[in-house]
Amino acid sequence: MSQVTAIKQSNVTDTEFLNDVLDGLTQQQKTLPCKYFYDDKGAALFEQITTLQEYYVTRTELSILEAYSQAIAQMLPENLSIIEPGCGSGKKVAYLLAHMANVKTFVPFEISEEMLSYSLAHLSPLFPELAISPLLGDFTHSQMVKQLTKDTALDSQTNLVYFPGSTLGNFSPVKAIEIMSNFHRLCGVNGYVLIGIDLVKERQVLLDAYDDKAGVTEAFNKNLLERINNELNANFDLTQFGHQSRFNEVHSKIEMHLVSMCDQSVTINAQQIDFKKGESIHTENSHKYTVESFTELAGQAGLTLQNTWQDDQGYFALCLLRPA
Repeated sequence: MSQVTAIKQSNVTDTEFLNDVLDGLTQQQKTLPCKYFYDDKGAALFEQITTLQEYYVTRTELSILEAYSQAIAQMLPENLSIIEPGCGSGKKVAYLLAHMANVKTFVPFEISEEMLSYSLAHLSPLFPELAISPLLGDFTHSQMVKQLTKDTALDSQTNLVYFPGSTLGNFSPVKAIEIMSNFHRLCGVNGYVLIGIDLVKERQVLLDAYDDKAGVTEAFNKNLLERINNELNANFDLTQFGHQSRFNEVHSKIEMHLVSMCDQSVTINAQQIDFKKGESIHTENSHKYTVESFTELAGQAGLTLQNTWQDDQGYFALCLLRPA
């Protein structure tokens, strides 16, 4: 049987959620933090997105893992603990675990309790001897990560922080540096960080990946408004907002927006927010990197690139980093 030890961490509070929403929607360019996509319904919708034909990211990364997991494992020491922020279903880490000897502990670190339970249910039967110690919390909060490493002494052991997918690209360069600094702290002095990055490619391939024909990405985007309705006493009419993906050439990023279809007002916890027809809420970025631009970014978090593994088309890369 797997040893499952729950480590308690405070989750996002309603007050924090409300403050973040109101702060974002009162800016000149209305925004919402992308981390709030991942309530239980949002996490499930994202899992659907990963199976779509247009969304190349997941299948491309899985092909890299299938081809290179053994090579990656050979670059890592035995008796590692693996920490996976935003673990999702745990499907990707299973490729690594299957090729790594004597992993001490796996620490799935999730903001969604349902996805944390799902990853446990998926991994426990596959690796019955593995000690699994789940963390419920927000890895983007530097203060939480500092407290976590202090309370659990994670930074005093040899860890691999595994951050697959293209999630890092959802954050601004400044925030991405902060998050990688959190990973630097989590991996410890002698640790490793393995991060997935989505590489620069043809514009239409990118646009299609974030606006699929089946409308799953649209549902994922609009679910953020539904969550605000349900949790923050708001009255968004989802039919009056349209999903849109845009490619920002200057900053090499996809932007997701929710565009108001008419002049309208929305109330959130008794505060009125006005929208003009055509005005948008910017809900997510997805930055696309070159290996060179990512290496520079990681360096600002005190991490040095050791190796990369890519698919034949050059769509995606897994990057192994170490503390400088």
